[in-house]
Amino acid sequence: MDSTPRTVKNGRTTWQSAWRSPEITEDIRASVEKMQLRRVLTHVPMIYLVAIFNLVAVMVLSAHEGVEPAYYAWMGVFALACCARMTMWMRLGRASHSHRPSAKTFRSLSFLAIGIIAFLSIWSVLVISTDMFDNQIFIPMSLVFGSTCIAHCLACLKKTAVTVLLVGVVPSALAMIVLGDFDEMIMGWSMLTIALLMIRFIIDSYNQIISGLIMRHVIWKQAHSDPLTGLANRRAMMNHLHLAEQGFASDGRIFAVALLDLNFFKQVNDSLGHDIGDLLLVEIASRLNQNSNGDEIVGRLGGDEFLIFMPGVTGHELAMARATAYLSAFASPAKINGHVLRPSASLGIAVQSVDGNGTEQLLKAADRALYAMKRAGKGGRESGISSLRKIA
Repeated sequence: MDSTPRTVKNGRTTWQSAWRSPEITEDIRASVEKMQLRRVLTHVPMIYLVAIFNLVAVMVLSAHEGVEPAYYAWMGVFALACCARMTMWMRLGRASHSHRPSAKTFRSLSFLAIGIIAFLSIWSVLVISTDMFDNQIFIPMSLVFGSTCIAHCLACLKKTAVTVLLVGVVPSALAMIVLGDFDEMIMGWSMLTIALLMIRFIIDSYNQIISGLIMRHVIWKQAHSDPLTGLANRRAMMNHLHLAEQGFASDGRIFAVALLDLNFFKQVNDSLGHDIGDLLLVEIASRLNQNSNGDEIVGRLGGDEFLIFMPGVTGHELAMARATAYLSAFASPAKINGHVLRPSASLGIAVQSVDGNGTEQLLKAADRALYAMKRAGKGGRESGISSLRKIA
């Protein structure tokens, strides 16, 4: 039973839906993490720049008001550390970061951002409660400015950004409301309002980013998948073969392809109708997909023709073994809308560098092997697979 709270009741959206984000499914998770890592590496130096600016401003104010250096000297060390970290992040941003572990980067960055803001928030509450400065409102306002800037830079990490705002704004605002005079109390309520609006802005920004990635994935999937069977379509399979061809050219990775064509499929369409033929194609596609393993990819080129990409297959013997596994998908009858059909197929294989070089030569070699099997009559009973027909 689904335990997720509902956000739509009687066709109306509840207030909860405005604060929720689209679900990140496994098929887009890698794209989301890639986007987050790219944005983090771009924006994190800005966070350190904001921290440096605020630390210097507070140090200048402290010196101007005659505060003992012991109370703010640590900020100079902190500012220098921020300079060093900012330089490091700027170098990471210029370098290739595709190999960086995104989850570890996000955890360390979240811990760092929340930890720094929490420390400064405690110090801000201490300043408010002890009247350390004559113009003490400058400290919490500076912290609000820094927190909103950091949250904006980390908007792609929604939970971290929201936590930064809550930790950076709420304690100081409550301290001003409880301990301050009338003006400070009004300012405290204003700070809470700003935090609430920023949280909503961050959630909206994050939702737009995720919705965009979901839409892009849907469009890509529609362009690269067969609408009937859900398998990779001709365009997607050609892309896979071209990438495999480039891999072979760079490091000699061998691969093979298998071209599969259903036998007597036209008889099904003519005698039982195209609806039954479509359902049979869906069933065949499901069986072929279930028989694939590892990095193998099954695609539909069109009609009743399927293409199987088999990486790591280095010779005909291994290719035939894999082809036999795929042909076993036709061993059992298919029960479709009261009709029991026993499909059969002809199949041709080709191995890169053995039967041809490049996608075009490889497909031509597989096509020749396929029609050689058809001419030899090995697609039917001779291969242990019955012809396509209705049986009682």
